[in-house]
Amino acid sequence: PQTVPFTGSIQGGLQDGKTITITGKVKLNAKRFHVNLQCGSRAGADVALHFNPRFDNYPGYVVLNTCRSSAWGAEERKYEAPFPRGSTFTLTIMVSPDKYKLIANGNHFMEFNHRIPFSQMDTIAVDGGVELASISFQNPMVSQQASGNLKITEQD
Repeated sequence: PQTVPFTGSIQGGLQDGKTITITGKVKLNAKRFHVNLQCGSRAGADVALHFNPRFDNYPGYVVLNTCRSSAWGAEERKYEAPFPRGSTFTLTIMVSPDKYKLIANGNHFMEFNHRIPFSQMDTIAVDGGVELASISFQNPMVSQQASGNLKITEQD
C-alpha cells in the first residue's frame, strides 16, 4: 500500500493512449479524496485533471476540474457516487486526443475534455480519505512492422 498523500512521477508523461489505473479503498469516514494529474509536484502546480469524489451529502458526487496558474476553472459535477465509503475501488483514466475517459470499477463513468495540454503533465497526486493499494501505468500499444525476410513455401 502507498501512503496518502501520495505524489509520484508518470513515467514518460501523459500521451495519447496511455492508461492509468488506481486501486484502493475509500475510508469509512471519508469526506472527500482526489486524484490529480498535474505538472510537477510543487504546491500551486497546474492540474489538468482533478477527480474529486465528495461525500458531504448523500449519496455523494464527483467534481472534475482543472487548475491553471493557481486559478480553478469551472467545475463539472456528476451527482453519483461511483465509490461509496468503505468500498474498494478501481479508477481507470484513459488519455485520448481530446479528453480523459474515466472508468469506475470497470464501468464508463464520465469524460472530461482537455483544458490544458496533457503532454505537460508528468505527476500524479492522491490525497484525502482513501487508502491506496496500487497505481499502474500502461503505455499505448505501438504497432511493430515485421522486419526481415519472410519466405513462404507451398507444398503440394
